[in-house]
Amino acid sequence: MTVLLQKRTSSSDVPDRSSDVIPRYRAWLEQQGLGPGLIALLVHTAWHLITWLPVCGTGITALDIRRIAEFASHDCACPGRFRPLQSRCAQLRANRFLTWLLDTGQVAIPAVIVEGGSTVDAFISTLVKQGYSHSTTRRYSHACRHFVVWLYLADLTQDQIDNGVIQRFLDHDCTCACPHFLPPVKRFDRSSTTRAQVEQFADFLVRTGVIKCWREAITPPPCSDLVNGFLDWMRCHRGARESTICEYDRILHRKVLPVLGHDPTFYDVRTIRAAFAHWAHIQSSSTLSNTATALRGYVRYLAVNGLCRPALADAVPTVRRQRAADLPRYVSEAAVEALIASCNTATPAGMRDRAILLLLARLALRAGDVVALRLGDIDWEQARIRVGGKSRRHDVLPLPQDAGDAVKTYILRSRPRIHNDVVFLRAHPPYGALSSGAAISSIVRRAMGRAGIDGADLPAAHLFRHSRATNLLRGGASLQTVATLLRHQSIETTTLYARVDTPMLLEVAQPWPGDVS
Repeated sequence: MTVLLQKRTSSSDVPDRSSDVIPRYRAWLEQQGLGPGLIALLVHTAWHLITWLPVCGTGITALDIRRIAEFASHDCACPGRFRPLQSRCAQLRANRFLTWLLDTGQVAIPAVIVEGGSTVDAFISTLVKQGYSHSTTRRYSHACRHFVVWLYLADLTQDQIDNGVIQRFLDHDCTCACPHFLPPVKRFDRSSTTRAQVEQFADFLVRTGVIKCWREAITPPPCSDLVNGFLDWMRCHRGARESTICEYDRILHRKVLPVLGHDPTFYDVRTIRAAFAHWAHIQSSSTLSNTATALRGYVRYLAVNGLCRPALADAVPTVRRQRAADLPRYVSEAAVEALIASCNTATPAGMRDRAILLLLARLALRAGDVVALRLGDIDWEQARIRVGGKSRRHDVLPLPQDAGDAVKTYILRSRPRIHNDVVFLRAHPPYGALSSGAAISSIVRRAMGRAGIDGADLPAAHLFRHSRATNLLRGGASLQTVATLLRHQSIETTTLYARVDTPMLLEVAQPWPGDVS
């Protein structure tokens, strides 16, 4: 804030006390029902302000919040007997005088703030259309109007918005106020929520063409035509899913090429082994295994096209991972039912969560299966549901009565009405599809907390899958039956769950040599 260094003025610079500005202001204050002591303080501040204005070379008609902020922090050398200023109190009292001037039409809110307020109103209208609640839009409106006022006080324009400007806004010592536009900010919230609200407003300004992109551009890694050709080959000839393609793209562009380089003619056994020695120190065994798989497939693609020696594919090390090292973690059937019953079906989110948990529990679905489920995948007449697995193949499963009823109730009573055929949507605006399987895991974690189940050592969405398989085996179901339900391509994968069937293992266990049988 610029503090004006004032010279001592003569009595000729003092406004005429016979002017009717102060008497009319006093009369207005009396109409507000204020006490005599407060009126005296407010009138004294108003008289101090209009005495100070000629020192700045301006008049009452040019008064605005920026002038008031300068007045509240000025080094007083004004003619007359004035008390030393306390910045915040002086600003609050001067803003009361500005309110009266606005009410009587003697001054106007700066055009920049009025224009910013119109933009904020347009932004809030888009939030209302997206389904934001009144309380939420009110908080957004206050944060954005505060930002508009601060920009004016800081002598910044909307074109100058960037990460640094937003950070300065969050760090400023707030005394912001603008009569008829923004009430005094009692406690400025500098949390990440306020940042997100202001950033969302800035993104709206970009979409509407008011400003250019304000976010710092993230330079993507250079793309390789060879890698892109490999990914297209995986998509067309290997039938890889888009999630796999994206994972390979990330690994090759961000991990492999920065170390090995873009020219495959320079690849040799030494460089590949040295790269793996580097990655082994910074990656887990599972991540390193994925890196090896992507690199091995890429080197084979290069070898087929004559771009490197075929033997280099064998130079990619095999990462040893002990298969099925951990036992499946599960809970009892009673605990599963407690998780389902913990959902509050009186709320839209509770209806959605109960439908999701029932699908996980009854059909042992993966989190990705639930996220990808679409309205057309449900055959209501035949009580069947089509789900996708880890490959591009789809399986049709019977839809149990309770799960079907829960999904139907959610769709008819609480699912947001938007143009999106995904079954399960966000419960709060902006409405849209669930981002990933992590959203399903969060739903399960919250259900664990409500049901009083300690989930520290338990998986999230896979908990229902593990529990369903384990409880079926312990109830006498065959491995083939469980493999069919879990949609395992190999029954060897299903044998993992047999390791937790303690009663069956006790029946086949042989006595230890030397023990008495």
